[in-house]
Amino acid sequence: MYWLSSAESEKLVKSVEDAFEKIQRLGPNPISTQSLDISKNEVTTTP
Repeated sequence: MYWLSSAESEKLVKSVEDAFEKIQRLGPNPISTQSLDISKNEVTTTP
């Protein structure tokens, strides 16, 4: 959580850059990629 006032534009830029770097280091969401793999293997049939 970041607390910033409207007068702290430099702090806002730094906070956004830090958050972006953290997200990049985490990589893709493993749950998202698992659900994509499962959906590729599922076969749907219509009655």
